[in-house]
Amino acid sequence: MRTKCLHHLSRKISFVFVRGPIQDVCTKCSNTFPAGSRITEFDGKQYHPDCFSCADCQKAITSQFYPFNNDYLCGTCHEARFPRKRCGKCGSVITSAGITFAGASYHAACFVCVTCKQPISATSKISMVDGQPCCVNCYEDKHAKRCSRCHKAILADVEYLEFEDKYWHKECFTCSKCQKCIAEESFYQDGNLILCKDCI
Repeated sequence: MRTKCLHHLSRKISFVFVRGPIQDVCTKCSNTFPAGSRITEFDGKQYHPDCFSCADCQKAITSQFYPFNNDYLCGTCHEARFPRKRCGKCGSVITSAGITFAGASYHAACFVCVTCKQPISATSKISMVDGQPCCVNCYEDKHAKRCSRCHKAILADVEYLEFEDKYWHKECFTCSKCQKCIAEESFYQDGNLILCKDCI
């Protein structure tokens, strides 16, 4: 005769005690259950408590576990084999759909601009500031390099030129005299002037 005791775990595992002789044998080791011993039951099968163990660490499973190749993994070993994505902002496990940006995953609620802290849509244009997402407005206003000619923001995905610690949009890098674009040509410096080869 069996009497259920203890508790039920997340995968309908239960424990019973054997009160008298029993004909059943352990699913794993095929040995019988002595009178007075505890049995672990799962999915209609009976195990000695030590036989119902993790396939990786071999420790008895007494709490959360996962089916794996006709066997089981404890929670710790399952996490080691199949690490879950963690949020790049809060560090918690992402259990539902999230947002992936620049190789990091985020909860939708955690995917906010590093500057204004407002949510950023996954379909928005996004820049990076110190490895964190930044909305376009904040990037343009507070973080972007400024073009030395037009003084507008140089966006993260735009080609630009750098010369003597100054920045230019490619199309703004022009000869100081004739205004011809010299981004792809040789140029010369004469004081504060940048000149094409025709204007030197």
